[in-house]
Amino acid sequence: MNNNFAENLRKIRKENNLSQEDLAEKLGVSRQAISKWESASAYPEMDKILALCDLFNLNIDDLLHKDIKEIKGEENAKKNLNKYIDDFLKFITDTVNLFSNMTFKSKIKCLLEELIIGLVLCFIVGIIYCFSNYIFISLFNFLPYQIYTFIVSLLNALVLIFFIVVAIIIFIHIFKTRYLDYYNKEVGEKEEVITKEIQAKEIENKNEIKYEDKHKIIIRDPKHSEYKFINGLFKCIIYFIKFFSICIAFGLCLTLIMLLATLGFTFLLYKTGLFFTSLLGLIISSGIINIILILVLLNFIFNRQSDKKKLIWGFIIALITFGLSCGLLGVSILDFNVVKNLDGMLKSEQLEFEMTDNLFFESFVADDNITYIEKDIDNIIVDSSVYKIYDIEYYESNNIIHLYSSIGNPMVVIRDFIDKLNNKEILDINSDIQKLTIYASKENIQKLQDNENKYYQKQKDRDDEISYYENRIYELEEELSNCEQN
Repeated sequence: MNNNFAENLRKIRKENNLSQEDLAEKLGVSRQAISKWESASAYPEMDKILALCDLFNLNIDDLLHKDIKEIKGEENAKKNLNKYIDDFLKFITDTVNLFSNMTFKSKIKCLLEELIIGLVLCFIVGIIYCFSNYIFISLFNFLPYQIYTFIVSLLNALVLIFFIVVAIIIFIHIFKTRYLDYYNKEVGEKEEVITKEIQAKEIENKNEIKYEDKHKIIIRDPKHSEYKFINGLFKCIIYFIKFFSICIAFGLCLTLIMLLATLGFTFLLYKTGLFFTSLLGLIISSGIINIILILVLLNFIFNRQSDKKKLIWGFIIALITFGLSCGLLGVSILDFNVVKNLDGMLKSEQLEFEMTDNLFFESFVADDNITYIEKDIDNIIVDSSVYKIYDIEYYESNNIIHLYSSIGNPMVVIRDFIDKLNNKEILDINSDIQKLTIYASKENIQKLQDNENKYYQKQKDRDDEISYYENRIYELEEELSNCEQN
């Protein structure tokens, strides 16, 4: 045993405000024995060492061999760390409980106020950062560029981090002072009132008592201070949200009308079996979700209460139905056949144009299926083949004839579409012109081809020129950047 025991005994006795007589009384020994132990002229027996360990919550090895001051310091550090963690977790818990028990208006008001405070703090940090950046640039601009850049960047980063941390601390402190402390006070008062009411009821009857506090906490009620500009801004935001909600509700009403119209249209596909059933479920569930959203928005707009449980259960059931319908719809589509290049689906249309010097034709033709046929005529005849549901149209711009297809009679298209679906067929068609045949004299055909080649060559030359100047601009910017660095 070394002198650590004597020193440790003296330290822990003084830390616990015990005299030698007090410690001797607790251990059942004389004061002289304690004095001899602390002066290292004598050592206690094992039972007394164990008693000391129990009394001061130590283990034998720490008491006899280690520095008790360092051990206490480590314990205090652990306690402080645990305290910081507990305080942080309590802050999060209190914040969650605060927002859970606030009314909607109080939540908006709180968030709005904290947003304004946050923006003000960000503005102040930005001003400080710009000012410090200007000072650092003025102080270190005599240094070489790389060293100057490194020092200024490092100092700016340190200043920014420091003031961001300060701003966060101020933000949290304001939030805690203005809301959390008030909330904890309100909760404490409510719990005290609830306890008194329960005790009073228990005195009246011994039956089981259930008490539910359904009242939300209104932060900053009229008895407490509040900012008038916050209230005015809050009202403006509420009115804006309600106006936006009205617009959304109006859009949902139009969507509901379209869903109902589609529902009637769906019965034309009753021959498709599973496809019809799943499509019906999909539209009905979408309609129910639409109605629930409209009701929620209307209740918010007109400040009405609604049966939340029914709305939630209706929404969940509609979502389940929607998901199942999507799955069944995917399964039913597997029974459909994709029909390509159906015979009898194409039609031809002829257009006649007068030949000019710079004339040529531009159009979207499937697989570039363009054919030139010599014919002893002065004008140009264009024969286009498209699917029957489309019509050929054109417009002229700078001697360029642009050919394109457009939907013909919509009713015919819808009828053909329904007939094919009832036969479980899907047409694989597109709006491109399937075949383009140009009839003209040999001289005019050559002119058409030359004009087309000249036009596209001119477009290519222009694109190449643009690309050249873009690359040149990039090279000059690189040179300028290198010159500024040197």
